[in-house]
Amino acid sequence: MKDTITYDHCLYDTDSDDHETHEFLRRSSWDGHAENLTHLHNKYISPTKPYLLKAQRFLLRLRLLRRTAWRRTPRPLIILAKCLLLFITSILILTPIFLPSYNNPPIHYSRLAHSCRGTNPKDGCANLWNDQVFIATILYDKSGKLASGPFADRLLKLIHILGPENVFLSIYENDSGPKGKEALERLKARVPCRNSIVSEDHVSLDGFPTVTLPDGTPRVKRVAYLAELRNRALRPLDRKNQQNGVDGVRKFDKVLFLNDIVFDPVDAANLLFSTNVDPATNKANYVAACAMDFWFGHRMYDIYAMRDADGYASYQAIYPFFGDRGRGLSRRDVLESKDAVRVKSCWGGVMAMQARYVQNVEEEKPKGRAWEEGVVAGHAIDPENNTVAVTGPVRFRHEPGAYYDACECCLFSADLTQVAKKMGDLPAPETMKGSESGIYVNPYVRVAYEEGVYKMIHVVRLWEKLIRVIYDLQTKWLEPVAQNPWRTVQEGETFEEEIWNGNGWEVRNHTGRPGLFCGVRDMQVLRVGGKRAGKSGNNWANTRMPPGQKMKFRTWWGEILPASWRQDYKDVPAEKKETFFYKLYSWDT
Repeated sequence: MKDTITYDHCLYDTDSDDHETHEFLRRSSWDGHAENLTHLHNKYISPTKPYLLKAQRFLLRLRLLRRTAWRRTPRPLIILAKCLLLFITSILILTPIFLPSYNNPPIHYSRLAHSCRGTNPKDGCANLWNDQVFIATILYDKSGKLASGPFADRLLKLIHILGPENVFLSIYENDSGPKGKEALERLKARVPCRNSIVSEDHVSLDGFPTVTLPDGTPRVKRVAYLAELRNRALRPLDRKNQQNGVDGVRKFDKVLFLNDIVFDPVDAANLLFSTNVDPATNKANYVAACAMDFWFGHRMYDIYAMRDADGYASYQAIYPFFGDRGRGLSRRDVLESKDAVRVKSCWGGVMAMQARYVQNVEEEKPKGRAWEEGVVAGHAIDPENNTVAVTGPVRFRHEPGAYYDACECCLFSADLTQVAKKMGDLPAPETMKGSESGIYVNPYVRVAYEEGVYKMIHVVRLWEKLIRVIYDLQTKWLEPVAQNPWRTVQEGETFEEEIWNGNGWEVRNHTGRPGLFCGVRDMQVLRVGGKRAGKSGNNWANTRMPPGQKMKFRTWWGEILPASWRQDYKDVPAEKKETFFYKLYSWDT
């Protein structure tokens, strides 16, 4: 018979199999504590709820598994794992210190930011030269959150630090509904500078130039639509301004075009006044300079408009953003953390440019059909009748041909360069620091389209140079991007261009036009009636194109139809014929 000792709440066997020794207080020490002991026992020792028991068992199994794995793992492997962990930790700590990527801007950036510090900086603190700045933006604001939210607040702060007397604000809004229109009216009441703020209930597609799909259906190209809207925001630059100007025209020094982005007003000011500063004059020196926009912390967004210094497209939208094809100038500038990365075209959500290339300062509007009243999306160069050279003032335009697109912002960059050359501003290596185009990207100025992404990009760039390894591997292993075969064709040169003539692909002799390096073998068209669809709410879609091209020019966002596409089209139900030529992604449905 085993001897036992009985206490108020526990019965312990003194001859237990595990031979553990327990020392207990005498019975007298428990007097008056029976109730408390029972409470503690039930709360901390013996959970009665099923989910607590399951959790306790799960944790015990994990602990046992960890101990078993640790004991069975060879010691050299444990040492290797510890060394690897130490190496990764060291890399994460030391990279921002010894390999910073756009974390330490030039001193003149900090000076501008310092002059505008605080919650209430003085008017014009960022505009030391009192430059006259024209700010333009287009909005689609169905909920009214853009014109009444953080975007509006940042826009007003930007006007404040540039100096309200130095700024003209132009906003063009369309199809935003009652909420958007009301919010814009409230914003207009807050704007302290001269302005042109317009909200149109609806932009009709009547009058827009169209392309014809293989089934004979006309469609409006998305780029033609966007070019027209952007040009409407620039309309105050079309006409003579009688207020406080020279010879009746108010001349601007800079134009800043903004998308509906999340941005820092001080960064926008640095883009205007700090990019590629000439040490002799302390003034920014560029034809145009762009920010970089991101759709995720490490991925650049606007690859559609971006071309490197040799006109190559790069769809690996991570650091260092550009490949080493051609001379590799853009990639080299990024790796050296320059604030003025040489490119042929860009947009990046924000573009600053010299106003003399886009402002009309003559008594009359420029001649030509595109400038006539009532003409919609008239700024285009017809490949079949290319007799008009690009001249200022520059406006956004589109490529009119079917199954050949070029971003309106890329074409805008190309035309700025052409006009700058004709005005004698380019080439000038001694002043433009070797950029043949005068177009720069400034990676110190970063923007996003969502607040969360904007916060993330400032954290990610601490370790941005580590991403270079991923970029190089992707470039080596993935299929290279099919470049535009007419990338190097200059204005006025004769070249062979493959076009869709409505019945098939045909090679024709054409005269070179500016911006051929912008071209892609894709086509985005507005949906019938401009209606919006899918999760994204887009009013446009990519397209599928007929097969049979002779030249190597692969589509990127679109898709090639099968050889049996004519029969397939006949076989689809009538209600699906409208979308037969659309390349629909998950967010389009």
